[in-house]
Amino acid sequence: MITARKVFLRHYFMKKVATAYWLLPAKPQLELFCEVVRILCHQLKAPNFEPHLTLFVSKENRQGPKQILRQIKSAPIRLRIRNVTCSSEYTKTLFVRFKPSSALKKLTMDLGRAAKTRANVPRDPHLSLLYKRKISAATEKELAATIKLPFREVVFDSIAAVRLTLPVTARADVERWKILVRKALRR
Repeated sequence: MITARKVFLRHYFMKKVATAYWLLPAKPQLELFCEVVRILCHQLKAPNFEPHLTLFVSKENRQGPKQILRQIKSAPIRLRIRNVTCSSEYTKTLFVRFKPSSALKKLTMDLGRAAKTRANVPRDPHLSLLYKRKISAATEKELAATIKLPFREVVFDSIAAVRLTLPVTARADVERWKILVRKALRR
């Protein structure tokens, strides 16, 4: 007989610790995204999190994130918004989708080289606004249609290395995220 405890233990021990490298928006866009996330998490009983664009996730830690970020030399990255949309994927319940750029590709490749790991450039660069397991498709579409951002581009001016467990499938996973180090991107 499978008990709730057995399911929890199986789920817990299947998780793998990893380090994610995030691109973080600059103020005042960061403040607006934080407020949108805060409102949505309060209204929909979803986890609160720092708005970010995931560059890549490394399951191997050959060197510390602080040493990796020290090697990065990049100006802030400016990305053009494609749209606000939704999906059935937990970490992309509601999100802002961006157009890829050569600067984003270069930064991701530089981070991968510094981390001595293969880093794939994000195929669908995005910044999530909501992580929610049970939400109707109609509600998702309504939220995506409702959110109108007052800008067409977002400037990202810092990188963070974050400890997390994979896969991210539930609120508890999000609440365990820990930012290990941040680095400002300078011109």
